[in-house]
Amino acid sequence: MSEQLERGKRKRAQVMGQEYVDRAFSGHPEAFGADYQRFLTEYAWGAAWGRGNLTDRERHMVTLGILAALGREREFEGHVRATQNTGVSARDLSDVLHQVAIYAGVPAGLSGFTIARRVLEEQE
Repeated sequence: MSEQLERGKRKRAQVMGQEYVDRAFSGHPEAFGADYQRFLTEYAWGAAWGRGNLTDRERHMVTLGILAALGREREFEGHVRATQNTGVSARDLSDVLHQVAIYAGVPAGLSGFTIARRVLEEQE
C-alpha cells in the first residue's frame, strides 16, 4: 500500500470515523468500485486533506460549503455528521451556509440548513 493511501486512510478515519473507512474497504479488493475507494482515499484524503497548511476545521468548512453549493446532499449530510470530529461548530456551519446562500443561491443554502438541522438534532 502506498504511503499516500495510508495517509489518506488515517485522515479519512480521523474526519469521517474509522467505521466509515472500514465500510468503504470492506469488500473484496478486486470487486467493482474497490479501485475507486483506493483512488478516492489516496487523492482526496491523502493528497488534498493531507496537504497541510489549512487545519482540518478550515478544510472541512471549505468542503461543507462546496458540497452544499453543488447540491451534493448525501455527501453534505455525511460531512455534517463528521463536524464533531473536526471542531466545526454549529455556528461555523451556519456561517458557511450563509456564504453558500449568497454566492451559490438561496435554494442551496436552504437545502444545507434543512439537512444540517436534521443531522444536528439527531446528534443531540
